[in-house]
Amino acid sequence: MGDTSKMAANLTGLTMRFARFAADLRYEDLPVEVVDKAKVIVRDSLGIQIAGSAASEPCRRMVELVKEWGGAGQATIVGHGIRVPAPQAALCNAMMAHSLQRDDIHVGGMIKTGAVVVPTAFAAAELSGAAGKAFLAALVAGFEIAIRVSKSISPGARRRSFHASGTVGGLAAAATSAKLLGCDAEAIAWAMWLAGSQTAGLVAFLDDSSMVKPTLTGKAAFNGVQSGIMASRGFTGPKVILEGKEGFFNAFTDAVRVEDLLNGFGERFVIMEVGLKPHAACRHSHTAIDLAQQLYHEDSVRLADVEEATVSLCEISVRHTDIPECPTFDTAMGSTNFAVALALAKGDNGLATCWEGFEDAAIRAAAKRVRLCVESEFGATGRAAIIEVRLKDGRSIRRRQDLPKGEPSVPLTEEELARKYLRLAGLVMEESQARKIEAVIMAIEDQPRAGIVPELTAPHENVPALRAARRELGDLAFAV
Repeated sequence: MGDTSKMAANLTGLTMRFARFAADLRYEDLPVEVVDKAKVIVRDSLGIQIAGSAASEPCRRMVELVKEWGGAGQATIVGHGIRVPAPQAALCNAMMAHSLQRDDIHVGGMIKTGAVVVPTAFAAAELSGAAGKAFLAALVAGFEIAIRVSKSISPGARRRSFHASGTVGGLAAAATSAKLLGCDAEAIAWAMWLAGSQTAGLVAFLDDSSMVKPTLTGKAAFNGVQSGIMASRGFTGPKVILEGKEGFFNAFTDAVRVEDLLNGFGERFVIMEVGLKPHAACRHSHTAIDLAQQLYHEDSVRLADVEEATVSLCEISVRHTDIPECPTFDTAMGSTNFAVALALAKGDNGLATCWEGFEDAAIRAAAKRVRLCVESEFGATGRAAIIEVRLKDGRSIRRRQDLPKGEPSVPLTEEELARKYLRLAGLVMEESQARKIEAVIMAIEDQPRAGIVPELTAPHENVPALRAARRELGDLAFAV
């Protein structure tokens, strides 16, 4: 966009329009299917957070830092039972939610909304004492802002190396927290400005194997909760963080698609467009993983039979996940090359299988023989994939799929989603505790205090599974 003086007139007042929507939205306005989807996303995120509390090295380091900082016990760090200031709880929990490559995603906006908004909503709900219905309304409002804004600037912002979960996520987190803290529309707009002025998040983590990636969602949630608190205490700011001359759009993109911002706004809830992950891998890899697993299970192809594999993806997917050499586990988790080799070797891409595969030098070597190429038909961000394998016996097999499993049009079943949650939570707690948390989440609209959920994740020190998880997974750098 560049020159904001040329901004379309129908973007004038956009920030306040979103803020009024957030302020006015009530649980009673939400269709049943939206409530159900929100609860499924919350359960999914809590499972990831619980697992990440033990399995993620950067998350454990951040928890130790936050404990050193101290402060008022306002909200709970998931899986630890420690109460800290609400922004710090959101920071730790949002890092956990993004730590194991299992979090929800909106493919058009390329944003992991739940990894930011769910921890934000719980931290603010603990601080304010909000009930379950208010929690759900604030959560849905945050998703609406995050997805619409991220869709409107995609893929331009990604081409500039920005990570929407970190940049747009903070705006949504601010609106969510401010709403739960009782702010009116004007104060919600202030909160969005306060968070927007701190917006950050680069995909520079692709350049090395550092621990930085989960800090992007963590800082977005931290800034969102902090900004909500500040706005609730009267901190003011320009009410044009999105459309202002020096605002978000001018900073992060050259073009804004108004139709993605406003089509169906207030009538159609875009949380229904969110996909959930069956595999422990970057979502850009999932369609290719589905195809590789089909080759394994339906065509009886094994990695040892493969001379060469070629995967065709969209431009951004290739740019994001073409990582043939994987010296560390976190680079492997972000690599389509590795994910396809693993699927052809094991027929599975679960978390434990990923670690087993990473330890196998033959699979890592095979990843170098998986070639990625851009298919122009798929556009910049399409999630279709084509896989072609040339076998050592001279045969070739080609498969194509247009969307990864877990998208709304090809959804995971309730059984699959519940099993995913229980497997993740089961890394660090007994099944009975995990099921109790699940029951509360799936009826959270009946809870007088939504903040009970993170409190229920406190570990029982006599649980062998917790100690085993820390021993077996604790030294892995699940930085992706």
